[in-house]
This record gives sequence, C-alpha cells and structure tokens, in this order.
Amino acid sequence: SPTSYMEQNGIPAYQASLPVLYHTGVEWNKRALQMIKEAQDYLLIDIFLGNLHYASVPVWEALADKVAQGVRVYCMFDSSSYFQVDPKTQDIVPAVLNYLRELGIPVVEYNPFSMSHTAFLPLLLDRDHRKFWIVDGKRIAVGGININYASLALPPETGNIDSMAEFSSPGVIRAMVDSFVETWNRYDPRQLDVSDFTVDVQADNLDTSVWLIDHHWPARSQTTVLFDAFTLGAQKELWMVQGFAFLTHALIDRIANAVSRGVDVHIILSENAGKEHYEKAALYGILDLLDVGAHVYIYRDPGEAFLHLKLMVADKHLTVFGSTNYNLRSQTLSREISVVYDDKRLGEMAMDHIEHLMKYARMVDREEALKYRTFGGYLNYLLMQVWG
Repeated sequence: SPTSYMEQNGIPAYQASLPVLYHTGVEWNKRALQMIKEAQDYLLIDIFLGNLHYASVPVWEALADKVAQGVRVYCMFDSSSYFQVDPKTQDIVPAVLNYLRELGIPVVEYNPFSMSHTAFLPLLLDRDHRKFWIVDGKRIAVGGININYASLALPPETGNIDSMAEFSSPGVIRAMVDSFVETWNRYDPRQLDVSDFTVDVQADNLDTSVWLIDHHWPARSQTTVLFDAFTLGAQKELWMVQGFAFLTHALIDRIANAVSRGVDVHIILSENAGKEHYEKAALYGILDLLDVGAHVYIYRDPGEAFLHLKLMVADKHLTVFGSTNYNLRSQTLSREISVVYDDKRLGEMAMDHIEHLMKYARMVDREEALKYRTFGGYLNYLLMQVWG
C-alpha cells in the first residue's frame, strides 16, 4: 500500500477537505487576490520566486493594503529571485524584496547568497523551492505557482501552465505554520512565535485524508519516499507530469520496476522552457525512459506556455500536487512541499486535467529520442543533475 509505506517512513496523514484546483496562474491570481481581501488575522506566504512585474504588482499592493488594515502578513522568498530573466527579451526582472520592504510588508530572504557560502558549495544549493499560502489558519494552498512573471502573466508573453490546490486541514496547517515560523526565525531577528498563529480546528468538510511532504534534507528526507510510494505502489497505471525531468538512475530503475510489473507508465514533458540548457538536458534523458518501457509525450501549448506542473497520478486514485521535481535536487538539497490524496474524486479531476493536456501532446518515438543524444545534451544533463 503506497499510503501505508509513506506512513511507515515518516510521512504523516491528516484529515482534510477535498481540494479546489486552479490550473493556470490567471485562475490562481484571481483566487489569491480574493483570499487576501478576505483575510482577517494573518497571511503566511512562502514562494520560491517573487519579482516586480505588472502581473505581480496587484498581489503586492493588495498585501500592503492588508498590512495597513492591521492584518499580519509575512512573506518568505528564496534568493534565486535575484536571478530571473525574461525569456523573450533576456531582460533581468527585478526581485521584489526591497519593494516589499518599502511597502511595509515583513519579508525574509531564504539562505541569502554570500561570499562566505562560496567556500562550501552545498550551502549555496540549499534552496527553498516550496510554494504555499496559509490564510487565517483556515485554508492552505499548495502547488507550483510563484508570484512572478512566469507564473502569473498570460501566454504567449511569459506565462506557465501550473496548478495550486487549496483545501482545509487543521493538521496540515498546524504543521506548515510551525515549519514557516521555524524557517523564518532562522533568517530574521524579528522572531515569530507559533502560538501567535491560531489554527481553526472546527473546519468543515474534512471527509478525506491527505499525506503531507515537507521535505528538508537530511532532517526530513521525504521526496525519495514519495517517489518510491508511487513508482513501486502503482498497480496498473502511472502518470507523471513534469515540464522537464532530470531523472536519476535510481528513479529510472523504479520506473523500470513498475513497467516490469505490467504498469503502464506515461510521462509528459514540455516544450517552451525558455532555457536552452534545461531543454537539452530533459530531451537527452528521454531515451533512457523509452528503453525501460515508459511512454513519453511532449506537451506543446497553443499559447506557447511552458508546462510547469508537477503532478503524479497512480491508478486513477492516488494523486500528488506540489513543488517537487523529478530530479536529484528535489530529493536532497531543495526544500519541497507536496500533498498526496488517496481519493477517487480527486483522481478523476486530475485525470480530466491530464486528458486536456494530452490534446496538445505528442508521443516521442525512439528515432526522435536518438536525435537528442548529443554531446552537448549530455553535458547539460550532467549539469542539471545538480543545478536544475
């Protein structure tokens, strides 16, 4: 049982409501602005990338208005926010941290880049890749959408195809409030107290269970357990959706194991990454997946959007949404968050979304995959094992 396996390996289960899914940055942005407007006590936001762009400014201004109204707002971003480039123009997109300070929004930078860290490379590779919102201790949203140009702008300018899952779960919210506060206090002298953030324990519609992955290697090394639960636990069918995958040999072996047991494994990758070295690395690895018997597809969005979604569905009932990529970094140094549901209702919704994506996807055959096995592709594949 995949869920029993997760629990045996330290991944807790909590009562939860069925999530509401938002499948584009535009959909999520509309909901996020509504959540900000409705907040009465506090907002905790942990986002990998935040920048200053016409698509994100309404969010920042709405948060500043809530601060002025007395609502407590805390935002946490990764230092990678300083290194964002518009793929269309190659212009640097400004990070938002100084702008938020000017607006009076408390903000902290996760693991700031510094000269002292260059002497020990793993410190630089420790990045907070999580994306989650907590509102008044009542609702939490988890997924892959940042507050930046790539997540929120409309295609074909820059926008991604991605998802956020919003739900109620007192247990998950309590765990993630604790995680947020612990992380904040590590990087900011303005120490927060977890007891100041109440959680609504009387939430309604808690009619299902959710398993929470809050990966922080090595203390909470949970991503590998997640991959094993899906690849070794699937019985008939496994769908893995990822913009680009830099799979380790161990994960490829798990996929081979699933295929050998008669599981149909389908992997959807994406065009329009906007980063040539990322695409070359992902395309290089397709042959390995075909050789172990997986079916590989490449998604091409009509609006030239990039498929940034991280989604797995096993046997149409076990589903995971979150920030976790299929690579070594997500299994080790990157902090990640994902939620797993074992519920046919959500499985049906996820498969409906996959069917929609497949309208714009094509299958890759071995002849095409061989074209990607270039020396340049190999070098980028090695680089992305650590950096991507």
